[in-house]
Parts: sequence; C-alpha cells; structure tokens
Amino acid sequence: MAADNNGSGEEQRRIMRRHLIYYLRVYDGVSSRVVGHVVDISPHGLQLIADQPVPVQAEHRLRMSFPGMEASRDELVFDAVCKWCRQDENPAFYLAGFQIRNLMPDEAVFIQGMISEFGL
Repeated sequence: MAADNNGSGEEQRRIMRRHLIYYLRVYDGVSSRVVGHVVDISPHGLQLIADQPVPVQAEHRLRMSFPGMEASRDELVFDAVCKWCRQDENPAFYLAGFQIRNLMPDEAVFIQGMISEFGL
C-alpha cells in the first residue's frame, strides 16, 4: 500500500493508512450534522469524502458511531484539524484530510482494532 500524498508537494506521509470496506459516517460532535464518510484512517489522521468543501485549518470536534461493532465502545469522539480539501474526481464530492489531535492511547488502540476488523 502506498503512502498518502496530499498533492501539495509536502513530503509523503510515512504512516500507512488502511482503506475501509465501507464508509463510516463522521458527524460534527456538536451539531450532529454529517461531515462526511471515512475513506481511510489511521490513529493519526483520516480522509473523508464530503458533499461540501471543508475549510482548511478549521478545528473540528468529530464523532464516529460503530453500531453493532463488537467492541468496548460504540462511538468515538475526537478533535481534528482539516489539513487539506480538494474536489473529488466526481465534482459532486470533496475529499478532506484531517489530522487527529489529542487522541488518548486507548482510543488509538480502538482505531487500530477497527482497522483490523473492517479494513482491507
């Protein structure tokens, strides 16, 4: 699997991300509005596909729900900042890359478990 490249000429990411077999919805942690769907994820960041552009450098409180997942929790709430956003190949959608901030060690382990359970 190749490392991510955000297209801005920055050094390629060294942390591998896993593409999920289905899109998990990601909600705004305050308004519960759908921000987008997970395209790929790691404990350090995630990429979303969204209907609307996401402002770059904007800080977000995000929430992912995992109904039916056999785990110790059924949702994860975390802080993230949008590092880039660009129009998808399908002009009706946008791709946005987020850096996850202040993730607790047990939350990082949970994400790794989610990747193992749902990842390709």
